[in-house]
Amino acid sequence: MPDTEKVIQLSRIFHVTTDYLLLDIDEAPQSAAPAENNREAEQRAAEKRMKRQSMRMHFGWFLLIFGIISLSATLVGAGLYAQTLTGWRTNLGRYGTALFASWILALFIVSAALTLCGILILIREYIFIGKE
Repeated sequence: MPDTEKVIQLSRIFHVTTDYLLLDIDEAPQSAAPAENNREAEQRAAEKRMKRQSMRMHFGWFLLIFGIISLSATLVGAGLYAQTLTGWRTNLGRYGTALFASWILALFIVSAALTLCGILILIREYIFIGKE
């Protein structure tokens, strides 16, 4: 038979009753102190919120940078295409025709939308830091 003090220590370590250890009673382990569990749960939830916010911020930066790069490439492409035009169909001249009267307009809209989404995500995340 084990020493009584050791049985008590074991019951505290495994969060079970001494009856569970000695009598082989089918009993679920007792939960740790409620305040301790509450504190751990709050800490895990806070870490999860911070991780999500960090991921949203990284995504916002990605959209912003990718949007600016693609917007720049679209405008440069429109400029190169404008040099090949001999006439124009808009009041904005050759460059306006290259940008607004061709398929380049779709790329321009997508690039601008990506940039705008990145800006909006970053504004939201930086304004609401710690408010969730």
